Amino acid sequence: MGVFLRSKIKLTAVSRTYAQTGWRLGPVSFSIAAASMVGIVGPNGSGKSTLLRILARHSAYEGSIDIFGRAHGSYTPRAWARLAGYLPQMVTTDFSFSVEEVVAFGRYAHVGLLGFGDAQDSQAVEQALRATSVEHLRARPLQELSGGERQRALLASVLAQQPRLLLLDEPTAALDLHHQVALCDLLRQCRGDGMTVVLSTHDLTLAAQYCDHVVLLHNGRIKLHGTPEAALQQRILDEVYDHAAEVVRHPRSGRLIIVPRPSGAAPARGSEVA
Repeated sequence: MGVFLRSKIKLTAVSRTYAQTGWRLGPVSFSIAAASMVGIVGPNGSGKSTLLRILARHSAYEGSIDIFGRAHGSYTPRAWARLAGYLPQMVTTDFSFSVEEVVAFGRYAHVGLLGFGDAQDSQAVEQALRATSVEHLRARPLQELSGGERQRALLASVLAQQPRLLLLDEPTAALDLHHQVALCDLLRQCRGDGMTVVLSTHDLTLAAQYCDHVVLLHNGRIKLHGTPEAALQQRILDEVYDHAAEVVRHPRSGRLIIVPRPSGAAPARGSEVA
């Protein structure tokens, strides 16, 4: 693991243009420290999902990306599947595989040529089922689950890969409050174990509470990146979200929380962030 802890992810002048609409992401340049948790935030249409797809090698791009000391495209498909796990916003689930079978698919890059798993694969599947609290659903067909249960099962499949880089697009969108907290705690644990976690989210408070670094996108460009304290400033969010959000501090923890500001409402008194 040492080489990963000394390395980082570096994007240099990365861009992606959609020919049909002319919309363009970038160019964006920034670095991600290994074994950190990074939040990609911004309004709808700002480029969060596009950036995650690029990092996951699911989208063409211009520019260069270095992943842990190697060029992004230099990994073989099998090596990349062992290195990086990706969970997009939308996953087609109209098939009859059970939760346990779906999670076991996450081991495909680790099994031998004959496709048979061993004790290590079984252990990885069990750990992923427990970590995402879906072990009691193991025999249920994935398509019969609720949205939140399905999301947790799909995350378990990605965790079963045991990747060094975890890329998640809106992972908490379908989860209730309890499972949002449980997931974020789990991701922090993954980070503590040496995994690099990059996630997109509309939940700015989640990003402020859990992420080491935030990349704030606006109209396909980076508006600001840095620690949550640096990136989630009131004046910046006023520009990006058109005065729709307000940054305050939790009365007990002192941590940043970002709440909606109703149209025409005055700023809250006594809780503004200096």
